[in-house]
Amino acid sequence: MQNPAVPQFIILEVLPAFSAAALSYADAIETLLLDHQGSVVFAAPADKAEILEEGSDPRAVVALKFETGDAASAFWSSSENQTIFAQMFSDGGVLHAISVPGIPEAGLPDEPLPTVANVTIPESDGPKAFMLVQGTVSDPEPIGTYMETIIPMIIERGGVYRAWTPPEGPVVLAGEWDPQYIVLSEWPSVSEPRDFWYSDTYQNIAIPTRKPASDFTVLLFEVAS
Repeated sequence: MQNPAVPQFIILEVLPAFSAAALSYADAIETLLLDHQGSVVFAAPADKAEILEEGSDPRAVVALKFETGDAASAFWSSSENQTIFAQMFSDGGVLHAISVPGIPEAGLPDEPLPTVANVTIPESDGPKAFMLVQGTVSDPEPIGTYMETIIPMIIERGGVYRAWTPPEGPVVLAGEWDPQYIVLSEWPSVSEPRDFWYSDTYQNIAIPTRKPASDFTVLLFEVAS
């Protein structure tokens, strides 16, 4: 199902009213994650979701990282996780849980994306930031131009992609997931993605390029180290 040579992420998106359950779930599975070569990348309530793309709704998000796809699958299907998941979300609230490949330390040779292989990440003792992008593309040609515009901007600010949608799309573990694409990026602090997003180049060149060809939601989370 997944490529075992690369890390794997499981990302849960939860309705705001169930933010407490999302955080409790992340706490409850901490020991179980260690047994499956996994860790919590971040767990954030909906009121900590900074909306960047107009029309995006605030969500609570839990992002988990595993060393391999097999480890992620074993964790999710384990009776312990299924029991904890059912207990925390017995009243619903999970929009979706999806499994998506991460990006290996060596980067992606066929994709000029900002990764740890080609980005110098500034050292910082403060909170990191994660940007979660989900959406659909109706015309790939303008999106290619859009990517050519934003990749140097991200690299310049020390941002890196951590998870990137494979051609076949993510694996849906729970709930429903309609978008085609999901990208999770990590930044040294919230200052860099805000500077990226609200720059003249992004607002006046990048957004007009992609808007007619896509529909995206974008949330930004500040996460204590």
